[in-house]
Order: sequence, then C-alpha cells, then structure tokens
Amino acid sequence: MKTKHTQLVSTRGPHEGFCNICGQFSTLTDDHTPPKGAVKIGKVEMRHIIHQLTAEKPVGKKRTSQNGVKYRTLCARCNNEILGHKYDPAFISFVNTVGSYLRTKVTLPPTLTISALPQKIMRSIIGHLTAQGVERHDFGKDTEAIRDYMLDSSRPLPENVNIYYWIFPYTNQTLIRDCAYLDTPTGKSWLIWLMKFFPIAFMVVWDQPTDIVIRLPNLAAWRDIQVDEEREIPVILNQRVPQLWPEAPSDHSVLMYGKEALVALAR
Repeated sequence: MKTKHTQLVSTRGPHEGFCNICGQFSTLTDDHTPPKGAVKIGKVEMRHIIHQLTAEKPVGKKRTSQNGVKYRTLCARCNNEILGHKYDPAFISFVNTVGSYLRTKVTLPPTLTISALPQKIMRSIIGHLTAQGVERHDFGKDTEAIRDYMLDSSRPLPENVNIYYWIFPYTNQTLIRDCAYLDTPTGKSWLIWLMKFFPIAFMVVWDQPTDIVIRLPNLAAWRDIQVDEEREIPVILNQRVPQLWPEAPSDHSVLMYGKEALVALAR
C-alpha cells in the first residue's frame, strides 16, 4: 500500500481574488461543501485524508470549523445565483430523498428509483468540488470546460467526465479534489474527485480509460439531456461499497493526493 500526500488543509482564501468557478476577480464568499440543506451544519474537525488512512502521527494542527466545511473561494454570483439558486435545490432534494430511505425501518427493494434532475445534480457536485482549494482557478483545457458547463446550462457534461454514486451510510465526510489514481495491474491512471457524506457518495472521474469498468451507477448517462429534464435515477441499496473506497490504497492501487483532500468529523 502506497500513498503520497501533503499535510496542509487550508480553507480560508483571501477576501478578494479569482473565483474558482468563473475565474473572475471579485469579492469572495464562503461556499459550504456539501451545500446547506444536504447535510447537518455543525462543528467539524478537518484533517488531511492521510490521517484516516494510516497510523501515522498527525502532522500540524487540526482545522476546526463551527459550521461545517466551507471554502472562501467563490464569487457571489457563482455561489448564490448559480449554485444556490439554480442547481443546489435539485441536489438537496435528491440527497434528502436517499437519506429518508436509508433511515426508514420499512423493508425496501434492492434498487429504488428517484425522480430527479440529473443535469442540475451534476452541476451542483462539480461546482462545490471546484470550490475546494484556495486560489485554485487554474486556467486550462479542463478548467475552461467546467467553467463553461457551469455558466451555460445548455452545455452537456464534458465527454471526459463521469460521475459515479453509491449509498454511504457513515457519519464522516470525505472531500477530495485532485487525486491521481494508479491501477497497478494495468499501469493506467486517472484523476478522481470525491464528495462522500451521509447518505451518499459521489466520485467524479476524469479521463477514465475506455477499458476500465467501474461497476456503479453513473450520472453521466444523462450527460446530453437538457438541464430541466427529469429522469428516474436508480439508487442501489444492497450494493455495499467499502467505507474507505476508493481513497484507501490497496495492493492494486497507488494514490497521490493534493492538499485539497480532507476528512471532516463532527465534533
């Protein structure tokens, strides 16, 4: 098992700077990840992901927030108008419906379907993960594609992006931007972002090799539909994914984490 990582967890960007989504220089605002309404906002302790994965002694001080994980990295327009008003309500509705099923004592079928708006859900996921990282608007091909996807609701999800999801019946939150995943048997690698919290986990995969199969539901199945089109999204209840997958390396994988890779525990 191998990991490479940095230790610093930084969430407080400057009061003015370049928005992580649109790239415009502006007054920056706090973005909650996951968004308010999808998760209970309270005091959390944040550490780099490596402290959950190994027995190493933590390096540096822990970071504590009184009201959830938040990054001061987005302009008011991207934070409030685009995410908060346009896309987050669909995401919050979907997540809360999944949560209500996991909490029920009624016997449920192995797979449920939930009427939802996949394009808005995908934009909410990508937007909040893009918010992770102080001063992280990196101009380039993928950044510009995501910017255009977030700002223009008529655009499809970029072809090199997949968004897998599965139920996550655990209390900790895992938020990772920029994790390189190497599959050692094949020697192939790709980039993943993660947003994991009760009751669901999302994994954004960039440039997935065509011969690598991930056997999980994929929101990208609806990458080409319109933003207001509703679909029946399957949620598999009897597919138990290990709590620390995919972030825990194995004998078949090596992961390299950026500094935007953290675990948040309620305190």
